This record gives sequence, structure tokens and C-alpha cells, in this order.
Amino acid sequence: ILSSVTLLSAFILAACGNGEKKATETTAASTTKAQTTTPGSSSRAKEISLADTQRIGNENFGYINIPKDWVVYNFKAQSSKTLKYSSPDKHNMLLMESNTKDTVELGPNETFDAQLLADRLYSFWGKAKNQTSLEGVKAIFASEDAFLIKVTFKNGNILYEWVFQKGDKVYNITIVGSEDMIKALRPVLEQSWGLDPNIPGK
Repeated sequence: ILSSVTLLSAFILAACGNGEKKATETTAASTTKAQTTTPGSSSRAKEISLADTQRIGNENFGYINIPKDWVVYNFKAQSSKTLKYSSPDKHNMLLMESNTKDTVELGPNETFDAQLLADRLYSFWGKAKNQTSLEGVKAIFASEDAFLIKVTFKNGNILYEWVFQKGDKVYNITIVGSEDMIKALRPVLEQSWGLDPNIPGK
């Protein structure tokens, strides 16, 4: 996970700098909907109930529900632009970030929106030496149209990043860790993010 954290710090900078343009040619047009595990499912992932979560975040990043035992993750390269939580064993991590037009360097023909940041991130991950697969799809996150980037790494970790716009901000919600954890936590993330500190999904 430490190598993934290093790269995550780098892609935050890449998203705000002069990244490569347009990965839309390789972005699928399918829609991803929240999925939950059901009895008899072949997946080993266990469904996570909202009752087993805590609501974290702030007015800058929005608020989201994560497992109760996850804690703030601090490391030397900690940035005030990113909120990071991890599971107790640090094998799974959630990152929250937001950008406004004045925090992103734009080229002459670029427009600040979720598509732009998603394209930059997709291009960045395409160059990462330790990734083994990369996919970009359109999705729904917290009832908003979003771009979902999925990355698999050589060590078996998986990264899901949702990029979406609400008002004048583009938000990035990233989860890194095991496939089972992501399958179990994904519906909670997709349904609970919002701008209300008390009410999931609002």
C-alpha cells in the first residue's frame, strides 16, 4: 500500500498541473450502479451496513461514510488538500479531494470540469509502471454523473477513483485496497457522500 500512497500523492499533483489531454477515446460509456452482495453470491465480500460506519469529512471535501474502525492516516507527505483515512492494518485507504477552477492550471483550450481532471488522471495512471490494468467508465456517484477510474497494481491492490462535479467544485473520492473490501464498501461510498455532515446522501 505504501507504493500506492506514493503514487496517489503524485497523481494529486498531476491532476492540478499540466497533465496529458483527453483519454476519452479509451473511456467506456457504460453506467455503473451501486451493487450490494446477496446471499449465495460467489463474492467473498461482505455487505457493510451504514450502522457499522462513521461519517467523516468537512465542508471542503464533502462528507462520506466509512467503517467505524478506520482512522485518519498521517504520513510525512501529508497534504492539507487531501483527507486520508485507512483501515487499522493500513491495507485499505480512502482519500478525499476537491478542486475549484483557481486551483487547477488550465491550457489555452481547456475548460475546468470533471472530464478534464478525469482525463489527466487516466493519462497519469496509464504511465504508472506498477499498474497491470486500467479502465475508465462513466458512473453514478451520490446521484451525480461521474467518471470512474479503475486501476490494478502488481501487488494485487486495486484503486477506484470517482471524479465528479457538484456546483463549482470537482470532487475526487479514491479507495485503494483489496478487491473484496472495495466490493463491500463501494455501495456505501456511492450512496452516502454528500454535503450534509449528518445525513448520508444529502
